[in-house]
Amino acid sequence: MDEISKYAELTDEEYKNIKNVSAKYRFAITPYYFSLIDFDNPLCPIKLQSIPNINEFEEFGQLDPMKEEQTNPSGKITRRYPNKLIINVTNACPMYCRHCQRRRLIGNVDEHTSKKDIDESIDFIKNNPTIREVLVTGGDALLLPNNKLEYIFNELSNIDHVEVIRIGTRTLATLPFRIDDELASLLRKYKVQVSTQFNHACEITPEAVNAIDILVDHGVLVRNQMVLLHNINDDKHCIQKTNEELQKYRVIPYYIFHPKDIKCTKHFQVDISKGLEIMKHLEERTSGMCKPTYVYNSPLSLGKVPLVPIENIEYDENGYKFTTWENKEIKKC
Repeated sequence: MDEISKYAELTDEEYKNIKNVSAKYRFAITPYYFSLIDFDNPLCPIKLQSIPNINEFEEFGQLDPMKEEQTNPSGKITRRYPNKLIINVTNACPMYCRHCQRRRLIGNVDEHTSKKDIDESIDFIKNNPTIREVLVTGGDALLLPNNKLEYIFNELSNIDHVEVIRIGTRTLATLPFRIDDELASLLRKYKVQVSTQFNHACEITPEAVNAIDILVDHGVLVRNQMVLLHNINDDKHCIQKTNEELQKYRVIPYYIFHPKDIKCTKHFQVDISKGLEIMKHLEERTSGMCKPTYVYNSPLSLGKVPLVPIENIEYDENGYKFTTWENKEIKKC
């Protein structure tokens, strides 16, 4: 808090609230991401995602609504599907998002997963030939040094039935300087696909675009998975602009996640009707390449459910009736 106060004018109440919340729920932010905050705007999307908020003391939700702890067969694996799984390789992040779905893992110390747990995870994958896709995440997986990343990628690449390796990272938005030619070459070498998270167009800065360019120019596939968040991006024009910017800079808009019922995140919650309204707007106003899939991640490890507006489809004994984006009707027997 003392460091923040050097660069931002805070009221006594703001100082007190941030200090009290961060004492209970860990707070960290990169100087880069902090520099993007407009402290004169109470609804600054960067601020709301990164600075502790007194609303985090509201009793709401669960620490682990997805029951990830109960879907760990070995090492540091989360497995909710038969043919893909997650390896959690660190609890560290450049910035601890206030809406984080794994805030239970943040703790008080940054810790990378031990080699023993990594090896146990890899052995489990070797012994389960149904697994074709592995997501290396955390925390933020790109906080591991390149040599540790290469060890993991190399081990996974030597498993015949593993066809796809992905890495989960928010560094493109919060620490874009992590992305350089050496890292991009490493990802390209092992054909690792990148899943990132931009939640608002204001995060797509020249520095972020440079990081994207480095990856894409090296032939690395980059997809975006945004989270729908109240007062940050729960607006149809905001979502459209963000996804069009992503497409412009060669990032594939992949998912819009409905916010999970994570403890202390009630102030970020959005009604599903708002998400459906946004998707209906995208259907009418932007190209197919700018339309991610809106998904609800079911609690209790029951998986993702795509959510789509259905007002434009009717069915009876005579067949289907479709309504176009211009409200014109088409019949299909």
